[in-house]
Amino acid sequence: MLNIKTVKNPLVTDTEKDGYCFRSTCSQSLSTDKLAAEMADYNSSFTQADNIGMLNVLNTVVTKYLAKGYSIEFPFGNLRPNVTGTCASIQDGFSLGSGNHQLSFLFNADDETAKTVRSSLEYRQLPPDITGESKIYRATILQSDASESANLSATAGKTLRLHGRNLTFDIADSTQGVFLENESGLSRMATYSRRGSNIVDAVIPAQLAAGNYSISIVTKPGKTYFTANIDAEITITAS
Repeated sequence: MLNIKTVKNPLVTDTEKDGYCFRSTCSQSLSTDKLAAEMADYNSSFTQADNIGMLNVLNTVVTKYLAKGYSIEFPFGNLRPNVTGTCASIQDGFSLGSGNHQLSFLFNADDETAKTVRSSLEYRQLPPDITGESKIYRATILQSDASESANLSATAGKTLRLHGRNLTFDIADSTQGVFLENESGLSRMATYSRRGSNIVDAVIPAQLAAGNYSISIVTKPGKTYFTANIDAEITITAS
């Protein structure tokens, strides 16, 4: 299901023009294993293991040719690498990773795929966000070299980083902050190395028992408390 929300358009300052725009997120995802299983169920003689093998080969070949700068045609559309950035002079060259010189990927569905999806798209309109409501978009573990790992497994003393919006909270208020919860109860993180609106770094306490925990943050931008959750769990392991 595609979730659609109406949000303030940050690019429009003229009140006479459209001040709001639509943003969408997918409520579900199809993993490689699930995709292989779905393919196996589709009146095919190939098993799930066969399909996983073919998908692994596809991944290797596609990655190879994307790195060569190819536009790759699939039965449902085209995928190609794309670069963006700016420079001061027409004589300047592109240097990936330098300044704002970035690599991205563009996918364009073919006409038949676009027509089919357009005619049967499943979506729902979500209520607009309340001003100041906090949101967690991504959780990572901060490594010793300051890089971020999506592998949410860590020992005490490691830093859990949350990316989101409106994450600022009052640390003096024990009701606010980052919380980890499992069947043993709710634990508030007490030590932070960063508490910004978009990024919060919380240090995993030593007294936290090993196990899997859900992640949430509680803020209070006005008179109302907001709780933001993320569909991910952190695994705390013994030191």
